[in-house]
Amino acid sequence: MAKSNKNHKPTILISLLIIGWVAALLIESSQPPLQILSEIKGLDKVAHFLAFTVLGLLVCTLSFKLNPKPAIQIFSMPLLIVTLFGILEESYQMLTPGRASELMDLLADIGGALFAIIVANSVARLIQAIKRISS
Repeated sequence: MAKSNKNHKPTILISLLIIGWVAALLIESSQPPLQILSEIKGLDKVAHFLAFTVLGLLVCTLSFKLNPKPAIQIFSMPLLIVTLFGILEESYQMLTPGRASELMDLLADIGGALFAIIVANSVARLIQAIKRISS
């Protein structure tokens, strides 16, 4: 059996980071919301946006690693994955005592995923431009 020259360590590391982040989000969803989130108007939506931007960036990074291409389309597998997890998390919150599910939270989650795709594409274009200049 031929030995593969590909180094799978980065792919495994990114996958583990995604699993860890998803686990952290689910653990956080199992707790009563932090007091500060209800004290500052809109902070809850910002928290959702940022948490799902991080998840989106991790999923985009894995996507680039598994299927190198110049850009990720806006309507793509990373968006689908992050959106489905947002739906799962909001559904889970409906079943968790002391938590509530809100459509605006899901929209903030999707907004974070879209923002992550835009940022990932911008960084990918920048890296490509630097490679062209240095070649």
